[in-house]
Amino acid sequence: MKVIEAADYEDLSRQTAEIVIAQLRAKPSSLLVFPTGRTPLGLFKALVDAERAGRVDFSAAVFLTLDEYASIAADDRRRLLLWLKLELLGPLRIPDSAVHAFDPLAEPHAEADRIEALIAERGGIDLAIVGLGPNGHIGMNEPGSAFDSRTRRVDLTPATIRSNAAYWGTEADVPRAGLTLGLGTLGEAGKLVLITGGAEKAGILAKALNDPISEDLPATALRLHSNGIVVADRAAMGQATRLPN
Repeated sequence: MKVIEAADYEDLSRQTAEIVIAQLRAKPSSLLVFPTGRTPLGLFKALVDAERAGRVDFSAAVFLTLDEYASIAADDRRRLLLWLKLELLGPLRIPDSAVHAFDPLAEPHAEADRIEALIAERGGIDLAIVGLGPNGHIGMNEPGSAFDSRTRRVDLTPATIRSNAAYWGTEADVPRAGLTLGLGTLGEAGKLVLITGGAEKAGILAKALNDPISEDLPATALRLHSNGIVVADRAAMGQATRLPN
């Protein structure tokens, strides 16, 4: 696993954007996975700016959502696909035909099978970018998720519900379950990139980088990936005492 220490949030966003740009130059038809939340907003802006400057072409790329809340309507304000469309897919003018998203109202097992089949048909995920949750989750893979877990329905932990309440209003506004690509599914991506920034993430990032690899801390799965990359700003790296080889 490679660790890239960025100077600040802007540098974190720029360096991650360059990873995406390099991927699309190498394979324009790449299957891409992006997270939602505040951390990737700078990345999204950098990619939109690069596309408008003619530095990258998304016209052949295919997008797959990382996760989604379960049992909400397609047009629910909390739907993560809508967030992604607002911040990235819309500004890039990506057609719906190039976007594959979880159906939050589908039967969970059938929906998981559909997503896994789609990934297989595309020859696998080429590049997956994930964020770092306050309890070490990636996607909606909460602590205790098996490293070989596949796409599935999951129950969200109280820590995740508290964290997500900042986006939707109160804890009561946060759905209690979601659909997510599994750690095993993400682990098969050609490249797996974790991005995180800010001093508030320093403690959990230090655990992800320094603690024993364990399913109790899902982010440690990155250290098992042959092409795993962590991009973190200097503030987030503040408590890391050693870096993986």
